[in-house]
Amino acid sequence: MPNVRKNPNPVKSTGSLPPVTPIEVDRVRRSVLDVVRNNIPKVREVLKGDKNWSNQQVRLFSVMLNKVMPDLHHSFNEHSVEHKKVDQLSIQELEQIAARADELDDSVVEHKEVIKQEIDSGKEKG
Repeated sequence: MPNVRKNPNPVKSTGSLPPVTPIEVDRVRRSVLDVVRNNIPKVREVLKGDKNWSNQQVRLFSVMLNKVMPDLHHSFNEHSVEHKKVDQLSIQELEQIAARADELDDSVVEHKEVIKQEIDSGKEKG
C-alpha cells in the first residue's frame, strides 16, 4: 500500500516555503511593470521595423504585459447593480424591464417550438 498522507501540510507542498503575501505579490508585479515600462522604447523600434525580435521575445513581452495590464475585454467588464423598490422605479425603467421580459418570453417560446419540431421530425423518420 502506498505511503499517503491523510492531512498534508500545505507548507511542505511548496518545498517548506511560507505562503506568498499580498505585499510580495505587489512587489513582483511592480518589478514586472518596470521591465515592461523600460522595454516600451524597444517595442516601438520593433513596430517601426527598425529592430527585429524573435518569436520568444515577442511572446515573453506579451506575457509580461498581460501580467501588469490584462486584456481590456476581461478587465473592464463593469456591471452596476441598483436595487430599488418597484414604487421607486421610473416609467422608463419599468418599460425596459417589461421589454426584456418580453424578449425572454419570445426566446423561450421559439426554443420550445424548435425542440417540438425536432421531436416531430424524429417521429416521422422513425
